[in-house]
Amino acid sequence: MTDYEHHIFISYRRSDEIWMRWARENVAEALRTLLRPALGDVQIFVDEQIETGMCWPDSLARALARSRLLIPLLSRDYFNSEWCRLELALMLEREQQCQFRCSANQAVLIIPFVYDDGECFPVEVRSMQPKKIHEYANPYVRPDSPKYVDFSEVLRKECPRLEAALKTVPPFNPDWEQIAYEQFRDRFRIQAATQATLPSLSMLAFNRTPNAT
Repeated sequence: MTDYEHHIFISYRRSDEIWMRWARENVAEALRTLLRPALGDVQIFVDEQIETGMCWPDSLARALARSRLLIPLLSRDYFNSEWCRLELALMLEREQQCQFRCSANQAVLIIPFVYDDGECFPVEVRSMQPKKIHEYANPYVRPDSPKYVDFSEVLRKECPRLEAALKTVPPFNPDWEQIAYEQFRDRFRIQAATQATLPSLSMLAFNRTPNAT
């Protein structure tokens, strides 16, 4: 029987290895440790493949579909990524299907953190009241630094919110996985088509013999 595999899916712009390390070490690993006393072995998915030359739509779709919660790490550049927007849109669609995040049901499946800007985000995202972590958006902060300790305390204060959200997730629906597969495969096909090598520019125009004068 299919079921959830991850408690949390971290969605972030996978632009370079330094920011990927920040998402893994400063966010995911800290949350995993901080949530362990209450939840035990916490499974957090963090994809670490740079978004160029992608060949992983199925694995990403499966991980998202089988995650209970989504934590998007939001920046202006986040919304320049079609993959990030798709991850967020699919989980938002799940919230709507489950009739979450409404006056009758305040349960949520998306708990966003914002570390860059926030004012120009889509209305739907701004209404989620993301946690601001601008002060800690430095990928060079190491886990043994005082700044990391301060950030860990910020994350610790968010743990009750995450724990409460995990208690209200709906039963796993296999349809979510099929929808995610279809969406990610379509996105990958479109991107692969647009990345196809274009024909070389013809040099004929430059090789013509000049007209005699």
